[in-house]
Amino acid sequence: MDTIAAFIDGSTYAASVCDHAAWAAARLGAPVVLVHALGRPDSSSAPADLSGNLRLGARRALLEKLAKHDEERAALAVERGRALLDDARARVMAAADIEVTTRLRRGDPAEAYAEMLDTTRLTVIGKRGEDASGEMAHLGSNLERLVRASTRPVMVVSRAFRPVARVLIAFDGGPSATRAVERVCDSPLLRDAEAHLLTAGGDPARLTAAADRLRAAGFTVQTHHAEAPPEDAITKAVRDHDIGLLVLGKSGHSRLRQLFIGSTTLDLMRSCQVPVLIFP
Repeated sequence: MDTIAAFIDGSTYAASVCDHAAWAAARLGAPVVLVHALGRPDSSSAPADLSGNLRLGARRALLEKLAKHDEERAALAVERGRALLDDARARVMAAADIEVTTRLRRGDPAEAYAEMLDTTRLTVIGKRGEDASGEMAHLGSNLERLVRASTRPVMVVSRAFRPVARVLIAFDGGPSATRAVERVCDSPLLRDAEAHLLTAGGDPARLTAAADRLRAAGFTVQTHHAEAPPEDAITKAVRDHDIGLLVLGKSGHSRLRQLFIGSTTLDLMRSCQVPVLIFP
């Protein structure tokens, strides 16, 4: 059965990941798999070549101490990961009557996700990890790798959960944006939300077919056309219309394609302050 894969760590986003996963699971009728990735082994304590400076016995003793230290640190990381997963599981189960399992994995989230891709219906992950610096510009490493590798939808969540009453779909008329509209129409995830369609530049008439498709699926639809750069237009629309979720196609052939290249993606996530649902 396809599952909802929710990636948690010790960051302030972990609770929001759990809450969004529970909300999505209840709407999709899918079980949740909570995943904590331990990361790659840290080699910072590995000694340099000390053979020319220390007697053999002293060097051996140092290596033994370092090895013991690394073993203890690895064991603590596993214990911490299991505790995080146990707390997350309790939170999700308290929010929804769904099946919840946990997985502790070596490597980074993108590597763990690659192992689960065939059975994952939706991935939920926080905008930032616990190792991110205080500056939002450092938002992207594991997140961007996971999004680029994904062939399934990915929901990138903000710090706090709230039910989604209005959704904004960034639409450029291209194949990726058209597929995103179709996925929204076909899925029960956003069925009760008011749909807003936004295009930046170009012919506003290209919104017509997408709006008609959404209305045929039962959505109430509002359309918006802006001449501003896409990230500026999207940020303003999210704020002006109290949008609860932004929907993007993974790539396109217009100016909206820049949203997935370099720092512009990070700027958009920082400025919108709402979850982003990315369709491949």
